[in-house]
Amino acid sequence: MNFAQPNLVLDEARATPLGYRKDIDGLRAIAVLPVVLYHAFSTAVPGGFYGVDIFFVISGYLITGIIHKQMLSNRFSIADFYARRIRRIFPALITVVLVTFLIGWFVLPPRELKSLGTNIAGGAIFIQNFILLGQVGYFDLAAEKKPLLHLWSLAIEEQYYIVWPLLLMLIGAWRRRSLAITIVLAAASFAACLIVQPRAPDYAFYLPVTRAWELLVGSGLALWSNERSVEPRSRAPVVRLAGELIAVAGLLAIGIAFWRFGRLTPHPGLPTLLPVLGAAVLIAANGTLVHRFLLSSTPVVFVGLISYPLYLWHYPLMAYARIHFVDGVPVWIMGAIIVASALLAWLTYRFIERPIRFGRSWIHVKIGALACGMAALGVVGLFVDRTNGFPNRIPESIRGFMLTGEETSIHWRRGKCLLLPDQSAADFAAECAGTGRHPLVVVWGDSFGSSLYPGLAHFGAERGFDVAEFTASACPPLLDYVHPDRRHCRGANDFVAERLAVLKPELVILYSTWSYSAEDLRKGLQLTVARLRDIGVSKIVLLGPPATWLGDGLVSNLLDYYFQTYSLLPERTFYRSNDNWTHALEEFLEGQAKTLAIQYISTRQIMCNNDGCLARIGKDGSDLTSYDIGHLTYPGSIFVARQALDAVSGFEK
Repeated sequence: MNFAQPNLVLDEARATPLGYRKDIDGLRAIAVLPVVLYHAFSTAVPGGFYGVDIFFVISGYLITGIIHKQMLSNRFSIADFYARRIRRIFPALITVVLVTFLIGWFVLPPRELKSLGTNIAGGAIFIQNFILLGQVGYFDLAAEKKPLLHLWSLAIEEQYYIVWPLLLMLIGAWRRRSLAITIVLAAASFAACLIVQPRAPDYAFYLPVTRAWELLVGSGLALWSNERSVEPRSRAPVVRLAGELIAVAGLLAIGIAFWRFGRLTPHPGLPTLLPVLGAAVLIAANGTLVHRFLLSSTPVVFVGLISYPLYLWHYPLMAYARIHFVDGVPVWIMGAIIVASALLAWLTYRFIERPIRFGRSWIHVKIGALACGMAALGVVGLFVDRTNGFPNRIPESIRGFMLTGEETSIHWRRGKCLLLPDQSAADFAAECAGTGRHPLVVVWGDSFGSSLYPGLAHFGAERGFDVAEFTASACPPLLDYVHPDRRHCRGANDFVAERLAVLKPELVILYSTWSYSAEDLRKGLQLTVARLRDIGVSKIVLLGPPATWLGDGLVSNLLDYYFQTYSLLPERTFYRSNDNWTHALEEFLEGQAKTLAIQYISTRQIMCNNDGCLARIGKDGSDLTSYDIGHLTYPGSIFVARQALDAVSGFEK
């Protein structure tokens, strides 16, 4: 993002008719603080993420002002523009990314470090938004634990500045028409945003086409400002009063976005107009009480000065804290992280940004060194990605336990019998129904159900029954269940019920995370069991949730345990176990099974006892039962399937 400094002669100062404006740095502070607070305490500022949208407006305004004024005086140079961008963006970015990587090298398991490497490589060439789009999904790491997730906004800005200067050079030939063309482009981008957001919210969030309108609002404002006289004009009292009211309205619009909207608000979308237009109004107005006594106050301006490194520093520190504190980051720790982020931001601004960014000496050396440094980071990120997190850095005694999930999920028939988020029932492959033999066992569920399939298939061959698999990511086997982020869930479950009416299975196993609301579970199980009985299924089993693990899952916990004790995680353990939650859920599910007169089998009792839950099984405990929070590994699937099948009553094995 773009941030000015008041005590130096700046390129950004030429972006406005009156030169440098403290209030714009103040507006940056108004933008960055809610973002930081939202990431630390989301309920304190539920719409704090709208601060990024304000940054987009500011950035579009300042940079377009620079380009357009230089174009009007025939001084604009593409090479000079990008040289300034490198000196502006790269110093703090390289510093933060390098530190983030070094921390990850020592604390992250291979799967997580591979993800970080991918994001470093994407961040180095400013395509992080597209990288994140490719990583969106049920099997990806939690967003709040991705240390460099926040670089998506920087990527969108830089993509804008690859295209916009060239486009502005083209439309600038029309001079006064350039503003009209900019308005048309902004309207088209906003329309695309409104069309895409309801259908594919992740794409609306990350695509530059659906975000460009926010930067274009700032760009249009700069073009309008550059057409005005640079001389201050005296204004009538009624005009001054109107300006005061407009400034207050702009500040109020931003405040409403921060405290009345939240993560459930469609974003970006119509509500995003409030912070965007609020920021534009505050930039357009000047000299009001809001500007003089709030936005131009010394503390607020200071925060604005360090806002870019503050934005960069806060998220990796918070992400690593969330990775470490699996039960939730204590409030005082999160508060300390905010203070540390501010201190690091000031140090970065004072001793890295300013010396590199300003001054006329060694300019070409600085640019060359920064470009090489960023390229080197990109190569490192690519190397870590291609080596799957470079597992050789892990101590040899635990290296074999550093699973990525691919070892397990290759058995799940992903995209065929485990539907991925964007797949519908039409994508179920013919092989999901089995080979046509009987007796037929069907596993119906979400990805946890899919993790049970390899074990069932293993014993199907051994005991002479066929196995069918109908599973869908994050979709429990509950008829009429509607998942807000999985629009195909209901249709997939309806399809499975229709398919089972034809297949006539002897046994249907319902298996899921079961981490859904009690009302959804109660209603869905009633409908599902009734339908299965109507189509003649003779045996229905509700398989309870397995042992589950806090944090990033069993692999991460095993690594953390080793670093804390320099010993291997016990085969049975309650270390970072989620057993209390699992036990409470199981009691509810067992009660529902009794009410519906179907058999309940406790996966928890298969895996857990008073000494702990099974983390390792097999010869000398050489196999993990799960690679993440609870999906069964291939050996874990065989272990659970054997005992679950043995516990099924009234089924010919």
